[in-house]
Amino acid sequence: MIASIFNFIPPELLAPVIGSVVTGLIAAAKAFKFIHEGEKGIKLRFGKAVRKSDGNPKIIEPGFVFLIPWVETLQRHHVRQNSFKFNDQRIMLKDGLIFVIGAMILFRVNDIYKALFEIDNLDSSIDDIGMAALREVIQPLNHDDLQNIEEISKKLIERVKGKAGEWGVEVIQFSLTDCAPTPETANILNARIGVKMRVDALVEAVSEKNESLHLVDPSLAAALVGIPVAVAVGGESRQRHATVPYKEKVSDGS
Repeated sequence: MIASIFNFIPPELLAPVIGSVVTGLIAAAKAFKFIHEGEKGIKLRFGKAVRKSDGNPKIIEPGFVFLIPWVETLQRHHVRQNSFKFNDQRIMLKDGLIFVIGAMILFRVNDIYKALFEIDNLDSSIDDIGMAALREVIQPLNHDDLQNIEEISKKLIERVKGKAGEWGVEVIQFSLTDCAPTPETANILNARIGVKMRVDALVEAVSEKNESLHLVDPSLAAALVGIPVAVAVGGESRQRHATVPYKEKVSDGS
């Protein structure tokens, strides 16, 4: 049918007619856009956001949108809750131990205009500030502090919510997902635990004998704690015996 229509068009007009048809189809494709559920958009006219009478940007809700071809464009972004899982990072803590830390951030866009025009790439920028906040919050901690997950989460949210707010983003959750020592750190912690157990055993043995720690026999300390600690205990014992006065037995002449 289309071929029969073109048969009635003079050959010299055929090219302009085809060009007009193609241009019309392109214009129709540009004139109608669709915003999906969970998204919002802003219409741009000659590169500027279309605004309402009160001066605020006109927010386009989900549905079909008509655009003036080559005059208006549409920018859109999802406003659903979104989550990022950060790659594991090796972070050295305040006490010199190294832990592998992973985290997750949950956020949503509550100001579509800021999300589109206050930052070049919102998702990438959230990832960047999240990684930076993770290091800034974790590095000043000791390894014992890592047990307080709720407090760390509050500090992480507090650290990023200011900048995220400038981009029209609300941070809902920012928490640790992984927290494990490196193999070297694990060896150090195991060694510390072993020493603590031996020291506790030494203290218990001393308490059972109702003696002061500096009076513990060095051989007992060596057996329970180890040679380095036993030497220190034995040295302290010798020092205390050398400095603390004692009463000599008075001869009665018999």
